[in-house]
Amino acid sequence: MFNFEFHGPSFGSHFNLIYLLNLITIIVSFNIDVRHPVIHRSGANSMFGYSIDFYQHEGMTLLLVGSPKANSGAKQPGVKNSGAVFRCSVEKPLCSEIFLDRKGNEKRLNGSHLLQIEEKSDQMLGATVRVSKKGDSVVVCAPHYKYFFSRFEVVEPVGTCFYATNGFENIEEFASCRQEPARHGHHRFGYGMCGFSATIPNDGNERLYIGAPGAYYWQGTIFAQSVRNQLDRPNTPDGPAHHDNYNLGYSMAAGDFDGDGLEDVVAGVPRGNDLVGAVYIYNHKLISLRNLTDKNGQKGQFFGAAVAVTDLNNDGYDDIIVGSPFYTDYKTVMDVKTQEHKPRYDIGKVMLFFQGSNHDFFKWESLLGHTEWSRFGHSVAAAGDLNQDGYNDFIVGAPYDGDNHRGAVYVYHGAKNGVRKEPTQKIEAQKISADLKAFGFSLAGGKDIDKNQYPDIAVGAYQSSHAVVFKTKPVITVTGSLTTSKNSINLEDKTCSTEFGMMACEQMKLCMKYEGKGQSPPDIDLKLLFQLDSKKIITPRAFFRRRDLNSKRNTKVHKKAASRDQPDIIEQMVHLRKGHEYCETYYFYVSDTIRDKLNPIHIIANYSYEERASGISTSGHLEPALDTTVPLSFEVELPIDKNCGPDEKCIPDLQVHAVSNKKKFTIGAADQSLIVNVTVANHGEDSHESQFFITIPPGFEYGGVENYATK
Repeated sequence: MFNFEFHGPSFGSHFNLIYLLNLITIIVSFNIDVRHPVIHRSGANSMFGYSIDFYQHEGMTLLLVGSPKANSGAKQPGVKNSGAVFRCSVEKPLCSEIFLDRKGNEKRLNGSHLLQIEEKSDQMLGATVRVSKKGDSVVVCAPHYKYFFSRFEVVEPVGTCFYATNGFENIEEFASCRQEPARHGHHRFGYGMCGFSATIPNDGNERLYIGAPGAYYWQGTIFAQSVRNQLDRPNTPDGPAHHDNYNLGYSMAAGDFDGDGLEDVVAGVPRGNDLVGAVYIYNHKLISLRNLTDKNGQKGQFFGAAVAVTDLNNDGYDDIIVGSPFYTDYKTVMDVKTQEHKPRYDIGKVMLFFQGSNHDFFKWESLLGHTEWSRFGHSVAAAGDLNQDGYNDFIVGAPYDGDNHRGAVYVYHGAKNGVRKEPTQKIEAQKISADLKAFGFSLAGGKDIDKNQYPDIAVGAYQSSHAVVFKTKPVITVTGSLTTSKNSINLEDKTCSTEFGMMACEQMKLCMKYEGKGQSPPDIDLKLLFQLDSKKIITPRAFFRRRDLNSKRNTKVHKKAASRDQPDIIEQMVHLRKGHEYCETYYFYVSDTIRDKLNPIHIIANYSYEERASGISTSGHLEPALDTTVPLSFEVELPIDKNCGPDEKCIPDLQVHAVSNKKKFTIGAADQSLIVNVTVANHGEDSHESQFFITIPPGFEYGGVENYATK
């Protein structure tokens, strides 16, 4: 029972104040280390970083970097800006040029005149650099190499490639397009630009696949060039006239797509399929197996601009990754004023095609870019199993992403069902170096350069003439649980003595351990952050006692705790050994005066790993990274006992009775007060967090509660 008093007219206002405690924002980058990159740089405007790949020979790993506008140090007579390829250390910024060709332009007799028959200036040597999966053979191409036909009067960009083995001791040139007599002109191979793309299958000691997107009136073709016989170079045939300008061979990758154990080839056709784009799959004999396209694509998206192959879901079958860098998103963003969809141009898109047991590709996924104009999907690369979870991963370049459109690289992880659709890491150019431009234009991955059992990656930024090597940190996976000793807490069961008297209390137990592969450390320190009643946005209903915490090592009250002596948030440093379970118990307390007894008390324990300032462990290796594919916290909920019967559902029967002290109220009378006696009774089960509302009549103001009693 309580009395409300109201007074005559006045002005008033009301407000609601809600205090929201933000515990902590955890921003995680996964296990590609961005604190210790090896940054290589060459001369300005040399396009150093246009293409890159890892190369392994005699136990040593190097990064090969194409620089197609470089002035080669080979000092070829009469040749300028021919392009070059460099071998670069993966440990320090040190590169040296590989001299694939020391000769100047060849000359031959035309009648009685000795005339130039080829042009190596501006041939863009290094525009394509591809290493075999074994890492010991290399193909480097110059797609703008020109040859002179028809009495040296017709100059045609046939393109050419160099194949190197045995640590570049053996180098041979293969110009697969340089075979046409003059009468055929550019509609055959004259404008083929052989080497625009290339790949080396596992049996790379037999054949190379070389893309020529300008052949057959730019329909494009693929050569299966024998490395043992210059003239053994079958190619895909030309198609009907409406296939002109399809650009078959714009990109290329190798994989097994028919189950015969031999690597086949998938090639990008970015202007095919009515400008939507396509990829064509051929077996190792260049017999067509099938074509793939984007069923939800759009004209001009350039589907097939980049392709990569890896087994993403660990089912034993090679899957295909395809980039569409010019894809525009017309659906995601809506204009607030007009309520119309706002296009995001050149946001980019990546398609994933999963090979089934019948070697079909019925299952597919799509990944949209994140930033307008970023051209997400301009480059894609298989990265190997970056986090050693049993599934191969891949990286996607968006060379015009980020601040000032300087580029970014996104890391995606494979999974049992295909792929984790959100990137596990984004590597941004501006966070690596202020000089990088077009970062992500080229990519390389899949090789363990520091022998820590985790594959590493490299990124090219041709516009600023950079190539960057990133090493991968070992991963530690933490598992565990947070439990309470009872399934619920009875606030009337006051068994614990506190400075406030006897009170209900509960014991919670945290158990955890970590595992790691490769060079993961044998022991680590983790930072724990406990929060009681974490879902309560105003006053927490549970607390720790500071006196209890004094007996625990490396434990302190968090700065955002509601109280220093009865904190709801604490932090603790704990030491764990690999493979050994760590457990500890904690007491917390709940008062019987709390209002909210319906909602359970939610408890959360976050854990984090704090690197040393150097990012290098005492063993000299990179600090580990927490596995972010598993939860970075443990949680438990503790219900509060209620007098609500066995079903735990409270059904109250609330009744309200109100009586005024006056039957009539006279304006201007000496006594301007009005008292209302209100009785609220419950004839059912317990009622929790009940509230009584009263509307103040016009012209009155609230005077307060005069008397309050419960029984």
